[in-house]
Amino acid sequence: MLLKGIGVAALGTTVTLAVQPVAADEARPSARTYQDCQGVTVDKDAPVISRAGVLIKAPLTTVWRLHTDIDNWASWIPEITPARKTTPGPLRPGSSFEWSPQNMKVKSTVKTVRPLRCTAWGAPVNGITGVHLFTFKPVKGGVLATTEESWAGTPVEADIPGSQSSLDAGLKDWMQRLKDTAEARSGCH
Repeated sequence: MLLKGIGVAALGTTVTLAVQPVAADEARPSARTYQDCQGVTVDKDAPVISRAGVLIKAPLTTVWRLHTDIDNWASWIPEITPARKTTPGPLRPGSSFEWSPQNMKVKSTVKTVRPLRCTAWGAPVNGITGVHLFTFKPVKGGVLATTEESWAGTPVEADIPGSQSSLDAGLKDWMQRLKDTAEARSGCH
């Protein structure tokens, strides 16, 4: 089964800091710069890679809390519930969490975290290996939040255009929800 919508967006890792915001549907140029979180990147050889970025007019701490408070993702992304951390304490390398996009059971493992700056995690699901990065950069007027994700595997290769479209839409939706929720909770618009 090919993943669709928001469920697809949460398979992977976190994005890097110093990257310009890009449209989620940007074509992958051959000389592309990839995001990095403490040495972790997406799978640069994956047939599907997507990126989405947004300026969030809210404090960095608000954005970071929403992003890393997995047990409360349901408050702003109800389609991926239940979502829960399976390791105690803050997110750190080796932490894991379970969530259910599209009624699938996914167990993601955190690869790296740089508090208030970036996260990266990965998960295999239904033959797809995803790596998902998020980065957060304080800028004038708020926080530049960027996400980048790669998908590899037989299901992806069987429908690259469909997989690309699905991941593009999912990442764009995820980032818009993060923006809307952070701005509403902080009273900034």
